[in-house]
Amino acid sequence: MIQNPFKFLESYDKEDKDRFFGRERETAQLYNAVHASNLILLYGASGTGKTSLVNCGLANQFHDTDWMPIFVRRGNNLNQSLRRELGRLLPGNDWTEDTSIRHRVQELHLDYYRPVYLIFDQFEELYIMGGKTEQDAFHQTVDGLLKAGLQCKILLIIREEYIAYLSEFEKVAPPLYDNRLRIEKMNDHNLARVVSGTCRYGGITVVAPKNTVPAILDNLRSQREGIDLTNLQVYLDRLWRKDIERQQKQRAGEPEQVTFDHELVAEVGPMQNVLSDFLDEQLAEVEQGLRRRGVNNPEGIPLEVLFTLVTEDGTKRNMVLENIVEAMPRNRRLSPGDVSYCMEAFERIKLLRRFAD
Repeated sequence: MIQNPFKFLESYDKEDKDRFFGRERETAQLYNAVHASNLILLYGASGTGKTSLVNCGLANQFHDTDWMPIFVRRGNNLNQSLRRELGRLLPGNDWTEDTSIRHRVQELHLDYYRPVYLIFDQFEELYIMGGKTEQDAFHQTVDGLLKAGLQCKILLIIREEYIAYLSEFEKVAPPLYDNRLRIEKMNDHNLARVVSGTCRYGGITVVAPKNTVPAILDNLRSQREGIDLTNLQVYLDRLWRKDIERQQKQRAGEPEQVTFDHELVAEVGPMQNVLSDFLDEQLAEVEQGLRRRGVNNPEGIPLEVLFTLVTEDGTKRNMVLENIVEAMPRNRRLSPGDVSYCMEAFERIKLLRRFAD
């Protein structure tokens, strides 16, 4: 069976080197930046591929013996998450809660003899969901690491609309803005390279590419926001699935070759239709699952669960299971088991990612 080559809602990893296109210049800039300073600020609009640039672009500039990347997301508390991630690399350590981050990082470096790269993805979550105590503690940790002169690099990945939230951080760590890199939306030339390169990687035939590829980009384009790389992957995924369906209707058996042409692009239509259809399909499946679990009238309930997890800024709100149950409208209240079922379904289709406690 032919394999779908598109990442859909996932970021690119180091293993995706052969299908990562269009960011060669930014990769070189980031590689230079991490050699110029121990504190690097990487920012850009949502959907510009910041995480992929680090996980795939930057990662493939190093041999495994040249760096030790430690990826950290806030979870419920950024300081606790950092301690947990450090502890995973030295499971037999005798650290206590009071063991400083500086000591932990130094011990990791001495044990592995590799530079430690602390990579804080979606760093804006510290300011959207974290309180002042958590923020101040993290600021002091970074300042301490910088002053200690350890073999440690700190890379902060943040959406550019939250840059203003870093004013207090800069007071504690003045070098914060000294070595920063802004990732911009891809231009049409590089977007076309992403489409053509990924199709070539996946063995997909693009008929009349000079017409078909621009038609794909036109269906994705937003006059105000340009083209989001995540949306591009979702759209290409939908084209792939649609051609599979098209061929299965025409002939029996599994297709051996996927083809993108202008007719297929026209049939799939603009991006807003793709997102709407995808969400409707996935929510309907979750509703059917709730019905099988004995939930009466489950229509609309999965969407209500999603609403409880989104802030006014459009970002994910971290909530424990019991709080999600309480946040649901009284006439739509679910059991903890049913809420957990919805969360697992959302995770499976990449609508959200849960964190460890």
